[in-house]
Amino acid sequence: MTLTSRYRSPHDLGARPHSRAQDIVFVSAQLGTAGDGLEDQIDQAVAGVVAALSEAGATVADVVKLGVFYHRSLIASEPAILARIGAAFPADPRPVVTAIPLHTLVGGALVQIEAIALHPHGARNARREAAPASAACHEPGFSAAIRAGDLVFVGAQMSRDEAGATLHEGDIVGQARVTIGHIGAALGGLGADLSCVAKLNTYYVGHGTTEDWTMAARVRSDAFRKPGPGATGVPVPGPYPGGLLLRQEAIGVATPEGLAAPRDTSWPEGIWDWPVPVSFEQGLKINDLLILGGQICANPRGEAVYPGDLAAQARNTMEWIDRILAGFGAGIGDLAKVTVFIATEGGDDDITRVLKEITPFFPAGLPALTLVPLARLGLTGLEIEIEGIGTLVPQASPS
Repeated sequence: MTLTSRYRSPHDLGARPHSRAQDIVFVSAQLGTAGDGLEDQIDQAVAGVVAALSEAGATVADVVKLGVFYHRSLIASEPAILARIGAAFPADPRPVVTAIPLHTLVGGALVQIEAIALHPHGARNARREAAPASAACHEPGFSAAIRAGDLVFVGAQMSRDEAGATLHEGDIVGQARVTIGHIGAALGGLGADLSCVAKLNTYYVGHGTTEDWTMAARVRSDAFRKPGPGATGVPVPGPYPGGLLLRQEAIGVATPEGLAAPRDTSWPEGIWDWPVPVSFEQGLKINDLLILGGQICANPRGEAVYPGDLAAQARNTMEWIDRILAGFGAGIGDLAKVTVFIATEGGDDDITRVLKEITPFFPAGLPALTLVPLARLGLTGLEIEIEGIGTLVPQASPS
């Protein structure tokens, strides 16, 4: 990636800096300027988040979740990166966070930051924090989990004991069990449980093969009953600091009694399926929130379609998303946040190709957007995976 990259901001990608689903504010991933020092790039990305929040009528005090993606060469600097970012979000309780190292970032940047906030004038403006399962299972300086009304945000959980030692070193299945347990404990501390999880994201160390994906997927799936969450599992370069092999985060939707909020599902005829039976769902509608698990271009046996053809896979994936949302009486324009995971070495050509294919599906333009470059995707032959969150706006009855 050269310093002349045309993609330096959400505006360059054709995306809005922020968009809303109900009172949830999503902020597009904000980039530092390639070529500047790490601290300057962190401050630039934070300033972008702050500006987008301001445009949306919110502040840093309203942020409940941060996503931090940084260049893998900086793994040893992860604590310093998070400390500098955390200092800019001093709310009580502090937001949850997920930090992910990547082999490259959009625009040649060293860091990009996305955010979720709750609008101060919305119904979910009262927040409380969960006590962590252990002091070291999540990032220091951030909350393990936050509940606001019916929503629960759980930051990336890690397979560590209370002293910070890695549990099940070298064993991704064992680490998956521990992190799922930490998620359940965090939810329990906020009056909810694993049945409330509506979105589960797993960033695991892998080689982009179906075999790699399957090992941890079985554990993640077995923690839930149908209809389970929308799930996204993607391989990242690693290992993480301390020999960690995966980090898992979650968003839950709970009733006041702590039960799973009723959920509708959408599973169009002929849609792709996973290569092994799992409890995950393609799409959920919960309290008019629309939640998409990571969508891919595959057949009902979990085999990639159009292998190696990024443009064709992007187009086919968006067509599946359209059909899933149609099952709820919604459309792609109802999505307020889209995350695109793309197999790329970071060149502008791949980004341009993806944007050319997906942008026409959004009649009012791209909503808040995060592009995540990966060396490879979770299943053999995949080039792209797309997830999203939105809201179904009830249509007025004819008078």
